[in-house]
Amino acid sequence: MSELNTDKRRAPVIQLSCWIMPQVLCHTEFWLMLGIHLMTWGGYQSGWFELDHYVASAVSVDWIDLKILTVSCSFFVAFYVNQCVQRYQQLCLGLHRLLAAVHDFAFQARLLGPPKALAPEAQQLGSRWLAGCAVLCLDEFQHTLRDEDWRRHIDSSLVRKGEVEFLRSLTPAQRLLTMCHMTADLCKSQLKEEDLMLMLTRIMHFKQCQQELLDLVQGSQVPFQFRHLLNVMVFLTLLCLAYGMALSESCLAPVLFIIMELVLLGMLDVCRELWNPFRSEHLDFRMLQWKETFRRSLRLVTVEHHGSDSGQWQAELEEERRAMPDLMLYEVHRELREDAPPLEITVAKAEEHELLRSLVSESEEGVRED
Repeated sequence: MSELNTDKRRAPVIQLSCWIMPQVLCHTEFWLMLGIHLMTWGGYQSGWFELDHYVASAVSVDWIDLKILTVSCSFFVAFYVNQCVQRYQQLCLGLHRLLAAVHDFAFQARLLGPPKALAPEAQQLGSRWLAGCAVLCLDEFQHTLRDEDWRRHIDSSLVRKGEVEFLRSLTPAQRLLTMCHMTADLCKSQLKEEDLMLMLTRIMHFKQCQQELLDLVQGSQVPFQFRHLLNVMVFLTLLCLAYGMALSESCLAPVLFIIMELVLLGMLDVCRELWNPFRSEHLDFRMLQWKETFRRSLRLVTVEHHGSDSGQWQAELEEERRAMPDLMLYEVHRELREDAPPLEITVAKAEEHELLRSLVSESEEGVRED
C-alpha cells in the first residue's frame, strides 16, 4: 500500500517531466536563445567585454529595462493562460453536460416505458441515436472519422451498418439537427401529448448542450494578431534576457536563463494544448475513459432490467419498514389515533401506551441480541 501511495505521489512529477520538457527542447527558439546566451556569457567570462568605460556602458543592458520588459511579457502571457484555462474548463463542463443529457433522456424514456406506450425498442433506438450523435461529434473533435472508427462504432452497436453512409455525409451540425428530429418524431409516434412534452424537453436540452460545445470548439478562435504579437514579445524578451543575463559574473546565470526559457516557452505550449484539448496527446484529458464510462452507464439505464411492475418494490418496502422500529411505532400510533372513536379515547390511550411500551421493549431486546 505504501508503494502504491508513493507511485501516486510521483505520478504528477513524472508526467510533468515527460510532458513539458521534451516539447520545449524540440523548439528551435530554445536552442537559438541558449546558444546566444552561452556565447555571450562565455565571452564575458573570458574578458572580451573588458573595454574602456564608454564602450562597456554602450554594450551593457540596464536591469530596469529588463525588468519592465519581463513584467510586460509576463502580463500578456498570464492573460493568455487565463483565457485558455477558462476555455478548457468550459470544454470539460460542456462535455460532461452533453453526456449527462443523453443519460437524462434514457432515464426519462425508461420511466415512460410500458404500460405508458413507449416500447423497449423505442427506448433503445432513441437513446442510441442521441448517444451516437454525441460520440461521433466528440470523435470528430479529435480527428476526421476514418473507416476503422465507423467499424468500431458498428461493433459496439452504437451505429447500424445501414446508417453509416447517411451519417458520414452530414456535418456535425447537420447530424445534430437530423438525429434530434428523428428522435422527436419517434417519440411523437408513440407517446401522448403530456408525455411527449417531457421527452421533447430532454431532446432540446441535449441539442442545446451539443450546440454550445460545437460553438465553443469550432466557432471561437484566438485572433491571429494577438497570437502573433504574443509570440514576438516572448521572442524579444528571451533575446534581451539571453544577452542581458550573460553580462554577469555569476555561474548561475545560464541556469536561471534556462529556467526562464522553460517557463515562457512551456507556458505557450501549455496554452496551445489547453485551447484544443481534444487533439492533445499530452494533457490529462481522459476522453477514452469518459466515453467508455458513458457507454456502460447508458447500457445500465437502457438495457439492464430494474423492474417496472407496480408491485415490484413491495418486498423491499416491507423489509425497510421492518428494519426501522421508529417507523413501525409511528404507524401504530397513527392507526390508533385514526381508528379510536371519540367516546373510547381514554381506553385507546391506555391500550396505545401499553402497546408502544411492549414494542419498545421488544426492539431493545432485539438490539441487545444483535
